[in-house]
Amino acid sequence: MASKPVDEILGEIKGKIPVYANGMDMSGDIILCEDGVIVRMDGNTIKVPFRYITMLEKSRDLPLGKIGVEMDIYDQSGQKHYFHFGMADTHFITLKKACGKKGEPEKE
Repeated sequence: MASKPVDEILGEIKGKIPVYANGMDMSGDIILCEDGVIVRMDGNTIKVPFRYITMLEKSRDLPLGKIGVEMDIYDQSGQKHYFHFGMADTHFITLKKACGKKGEPEKE
């Protein structure tokens, strides 16, 4: 049985979400990990835990079942990064759920 890929900081890699510049042309991806995300866009890579994502919101509808998404991330040095990209609606829901459940105490 093959072992699952693991990032040394963010844990088990859960999946890869393609992101689009205008709804049609792929411009990067977001790697969804157990404890955070790796954002690869515009020739840069930012690796952050979920708590460093301060905003993740739908901005508009795009063609071919995609939506516009706005995201603010703070890196390890405290610098803010703003992203506006397109992604599949189902991927947005998955990412939003992953960001929302981390860092919250479990309910009994």
